[in-house]
Amino acid sequence: MTELLLLFLCAVLVLGVVISVRGGPVPPDLYYRKSSQFVAGLLTACPIFLQPYTPTRLWGRSGHVQTVVYSKIERLYHPNLDGKRHERVLPDGATSTFDVYEVARKHPSGGDHSMLVCPGIANSSNNPYIRTFADVAVTGGYRVAVLNHLGVLADQKLTSPRVFDYGSTTEFHHMVEDMRKMYPNSSFLAVGFSMGANIITKYLGEHPDHQKHFICGMSLCQGYDIASFNKCLERSALMRLYNNAIAKNVKTLLRRHRDVLFSSEAERKYGKTDIDQVFNSASLFDLAKTFSCRRAGFEDPDEYYTWGSSATYLDNITIPMLFLNTLDDPVVSPSVHGIARKFAETHDNCLFVVTRHGGHLGFYEGGFFVPSHVTWLERAALEYAGAVVTLISRER
Repeated sequence: MTELLLLFLCAVLVLGVVISVRGGPVPPDLYYRKSSQFVAGLLTACPIFLQPYTPTRLWGRSGHVQTVVYSKIERLYHPNLDGKRHERVLPDGATSTFDVYEVARKHPSGGDHSMLVCPGIANSSNNPYIRTFADVAVTGGYRVAVLNHLGVLADQKLTSPRVFDYGSTTEFHHMVEDMRKMYPNSSFLAVGFSMGANIITKYLGEHPDHQKHFICGMSLCQGYDIASFNKCLERSALMRLYNNAIAKNVKTLLRRHRDVLFSSEAERKYGKTDIDQVFNSASLFDLAKTFSCRRAGFEDPDEYYTWGSSATYLDNITIPMLFLNTLDDPVVSPSVHGIARKFAETHDNCLFVVTRHGGHLGFYEGGFFVPSHVTWLERAALEYAGAVVTLISRER
């Protein structure tokens, strides 16, 4: 039994004792430009953001438990989706893949809409939370394309000495280009989870042309600035526990592809790597110094973090954006929320939503102990998407 699972069990016991004296559910905090007519219309069409979020009663008000349930136990309900996998060999020889799930029923608007999803760190279309989100979305009338981060799929061998990177938008860009060719009449919505949220936000801000193909973006639980995010993960023993767990997952992936990632080809391309230092890394910062930084073409971690952070590119975004975080996220500290809040309060088409509970990508709701199959996060994203589609169609 892992340390995080023990933490989960202890927290459940504690919460069972104190649950009766805790405050009731409250609506999220909303930050936006008060003069924005677009956001005013959005909130009218999105009552979920004005209503209280009610987490699962026994343990849902603990961000740690929400996060552990999400990351360790995940979903008891795994929808069986029939998707089609697409591959593309990139200029550097890497083979990028994404899965497409077609709509289960026509969208209420009558239009063709596709959600392009970028999962969290070391995740893919195989992760239960991604499958559940895709199932909810296709049922709501959206086609869903899910990027599989390089090196994550167990049955997909690497064809170049490179895995996914926290700030690289290359694979997402090629998925966008392929989807444009396959579905030229579809309107696109970008959806990112955690690390994937950083990637889609950075992608939209990197070049104005990237936004032409999207009607909105949805950033769910991202950290905005990688340097600040990493510093937060070192603030306490408990935060370092999460940091170590994430780094351990990444190292497991690196070991799986060790023969390619540390081959003679890799040494010619990136220089010699101290393999022992890589696998002795105890944190994401250590991994960046020993591996990720140089693979992305940087010697200085500060330059690497600036390049990879969505905060660097935020001010270039003009399309509607939803940023969503929680106050009790044990991975992404509220200290980085100011980045999204400042942007939302100075741009007409942005809404920043902060819930009191939900943990890191948890947002389980309903029930006393066993939550609903669909999370509050999934309902909120679908409601937001529907509102944007409606408002955009009216403007046209």
